[in-house]
Amino acid sequence: MNQIQLYINDQVVDLTDDSPIALTFQINNLAEVKNQQGNTSNQFKIPLTQRNRQILGFPDDIAFTTMLPYDNYQAKIIQDGLEIIPYGLAVLNSIEQDMANITILSGNVDFFDALEGKIYDMGDSSSPTSNLGKNLPWQAFDHPWNLDTIIASQKKTDGWIWPVVDYGSINEVDFDKPLDVYTMRPGFFIKTAIELMIKNTGYKATGSLLKNELYPKLICQFANDEFEHGSDFQNSVEGLSKSASMLYVTNNDLVIDGGQLGMHANNNTDRTLPIGFQEYHAKERVNGTASLILDLDMHGIANTGDNGYFELIINYRDANGHESVSTKQTINFTDKAYPPNTRERTEPVKNLKLTYDFELNKGDSVFISYHLHRYNTTVFIHKGAAFRFDVDQKPILYGQQVQCERIFPDISQKDLLKDTLQRFGIVCQTDNSTRTVSFNSFADIVDNIPIAKNWTSKCIDQGKTINFQLGGYAQVNYMKYKDDDNVLPKKFADAEIVVNDKTLPASADLFESQFAPTLNRAFTGGTIAQIKKLDPDSDNNDFSIGTSPRILIDQKLNLLSLKNYPTVKFTDGEKTVEVNDVVSVPYFYKPDGEFNLCFSDKPGVNGSIQSGLKTKYYPQLEKILSQTKKVVRYFLLTPRDILELDLLIPVYLEQDSCYYYINKIDSWRKGQPTKVELVKLG
Repeated sequence: MNQIQLYINDQVVDLTDDSPIALTFQINNLAEVKNQQGNTSNQFKIPLTQRNRQILGFPDDIAFTTMLPYDNYQAKIIQDGLEIIPYGLAVLNSIEQDMANITILSGNVDFFDALEGKIYDMGDSSSPTSNLGKNLPWQAFDHPWNLDTIIASQKKTDGWIWPVVDYGSINEVDFDKPLDVYTMRPGFFIKTAIELMIKNTGYKATGSLLKNELYPKLICQFANDEFEHGSDFQNSVEGLSKSASMLYVTNNDLVIDGGQLGMHANNNTDRTLPIGFQEYHAKERVNGTASLILDLDMHGIANTGDNGYFELIINYRDANGHESVSTKQTINFTDKAYPPNTRERTEPVKNLKLTYDFELNKGDSVFISYHLHRYNTTVFIHKGAAFRFDVDQKPILYGQQVQCERIFPDISQKDLLKDTLQRFGIVCQTDNSTRTVSFNSFADIVDNIPIAKNWTSKCIDQGKTINFQLGGYAQVNYMKYKDDDNVLPKKFADAEIVVNDKTLPASADLFESQFAPTLNRAFTGGTIAQIKKLDPDSDNNDFSIGTSPRILIDQKLNLLSLKNYPTVKFTDGEKTVEVNDVVSVPYFYKPDGEFNLCFSDKPGVNGSIQSGLKTKYYPQLEKILSQTKKVVRYFLLTPRDILELDLLIPVYLEQDSCYYYINKIDSWRKGQPTKVELVKLG
């Protein structure tokens, strides 16, 4: 019996004997640890029978082709009644004459395809990326930026948190000084983020990573240049944006005549009054730009020691009625005035534009006024003059809702997951039938040696090939963090895996993290992380210094355990609250820390060494690379072997008296010798 069946979109497909289906199985090629691999087939042909044409959406009919060829088809392969590929994807590569070229993808491919798109897109309900934001999985974590939220978050161990991190405003000496919550920013637990991403794909996670003690403590700490709302909030119109903006355009000329205003030559020589433009009133806290655009003519006395002039002013009024000038523009007589060199002249001004950026609280307002000098000066503001206030939806203002996907850097979901897997030396294996993805370490594979599969009898005596190198490794392989000009010395958190093989290139990058390392500074109870975003020479709270993304380890500081029972104060300028029990003080590395995020080992306390990520999670790979042996042999594997295949479990060959990691099963077909790449363990 050698019956193979292919189902596409739950319909059995007509096959031909001339183009057999061969399947390749792989989860992680040790030759390229920075990437995860998946299962795939060869490109095979199926005949364009009427049945197949209908299943594929009539791809050979240029005029009537449906949308099916532009998407992945659901696929299933059954061999001798066994579902070898229960859940796969079929890709239509091309049409040649009366045949369709097809490739089947499965395993990790389906899972990683479902992770397509950026983290930011998960907060965009209009995202074109596979309806990524349709479920808005991050919405449940929306929360207000305020004093109460920040204090309540100190004990959180999942979701969002507002830890004590110095962005450049915390006093270097006086730790009793209240922390300004306007200069605080949130972090988000990476474990929660990855759980959200996986849940959104329809999969569930398992494996040793979930039991790792460091993994649930990792925080992606805000380090972006702008603290912005999510896409849906930016594009919304209810209560903010367009409906909170204002546009006022004059229907007639505005005439400002000094004589009619009761101005005289010797007294009342100047007059300041509101002008005939609508006033903007903030109904809630907003950021925005006020702009005045107009044409005018100023007629008056020039060419004397006391020329007339005119000023346009954008004013701010707070909710209590206190007024102040925000910006102004003065119009004097110039060489443009006509007639030239006369006493009474007219100054034309075209496209005068006056703008000012505001951060308004509820009840604040913005209005236009003027200042006129000399009784015989008259200003004609032409019809069509416009005063507008445009609300900027992007910045998050204190008191507004935070959309947590914007805590992260602008990277893809895959980037975040791969960064996490590389940090812990994790291999990813997907079970499409149970919709489960397993995250296991190299150590797990070695630990599975006692339950290794004995493939001795399946090995065909067709010789073997032995290679002493794996892929793109070099003599020195760098494990790197991103550089950040504010973190010195550079590369202090990097490490390298050294391979004692002089035939390899001198050096190569094994991988580079999406994040940069972070330094510490002194604070109550020890130290806190420092991400320098505030310019020390500036008087405002703008985050003007660019930094790379940051990852930290959450640490809960029990203030009650410290001498003299210190407190940490938080203030928003109106209210100050003391916390006397627990605050979150995350770090990247510190000698007295429980963990160390550096790839390299670092000094601990009392002469001890803090093991880095390389020492903790990559010794097995280092051992494999110390005397690399990649063996290629041929095996006769049954459909049940393929059905029960678990690439996290090694195989044993009595011929070599060795245990092997299955690096790749290449082009399996029932009853045919199959090429298998094996990597010696130990």
